[in-house]
Amino acid sequence: MIYLSDFITAGKDERAISIAAMRPGIFKGEARKDLAPKFSSMAKYRDCKYAEFASEYTEIVYSHNLDALAKELDGRILLCNCPKDEFCHRLLLGFYLHKETGIEVEEIGGFGEIWKKLAENKDEPMRIFLDERMFPKHDRHGRLVNAMRKTA
Repeated sequence: MIYLSDFITAGKDERAISIAAMRPGIFKGEARKDLAPKFSSMAKYRDCKYAEFASEYTEIVYSHNLDALAKELDGRILLCNCPKDEFCHRLLLGFYLHKETGIEVEEIGGFGEIWKKLAENKDEPMRIFLDERMFPKHDRHGRLVNAMRKTA
């Protein structure tokens, strides 16, 4: 089983590995930069271009031998900076490792809605990133810019 979490929740666990582009200074554990998103992709994430971010990160995932990677990460906790229930690359990595190798993946504290949507759309996972209800867009000041219109 591969576990997913954030630095605050599981950063002190000896099984933890950072897969973050930038890890907090307090984390002294192992880091896998090859599993971190590129900085150019992080700009897309900050600009709420989730489909582009996910597509670019998926390329990183599939650049690895997933069977070998799943065996290597079995029993480890993959950490990034994103809190639980927020879309992030650790969910994509966990999703593709599970989908392609069958290894069990668990988010410490339980999975949220995003994982459920990935599982529901396992044949076309990128579709969920076009759903504005799942991924509302905000401007750089945190204001919602594409709120769903209520229908009668």
